[in-house]
Amino acid sequence: MVSFACMGTARAKVVKGKIVTRAKFPEGTKLFLVVDKAQPEIELDEDDEKAFDEAMVAVRRGKTIPLETFRAILQRL
Repeated sequence: MVSFACMGTARAKVVKGKIVTRAKFPEGTKLFLVVDKAQPEIELDEDDEKAFDEAMVAVRRGKTIPLETFRAILQRL
C-alpha cells in the first residue's frame, strides 16, 4: 500500500529510455512513478463554474469533509 501523506512531487520525462529530472534525491530514495497522460479539456457551463468557485472558497476557509465521506459520495455517483 502506498501512503500519499508523506510524499513529495517532482516532474521528469523519459529521454532515450531513461528518466530525467532536475530534482535531487538522497541515495536509496524509493520513487513511486505515475505516468502523466494528457487529459481532454473539461468544459464547464456557468452553473458548474459558479459551483466550483464556491467550493474553492469553502476549502480555503477550511470547510471540508473527511476523505472517507468524499469517497462514499463518489461511489454513489
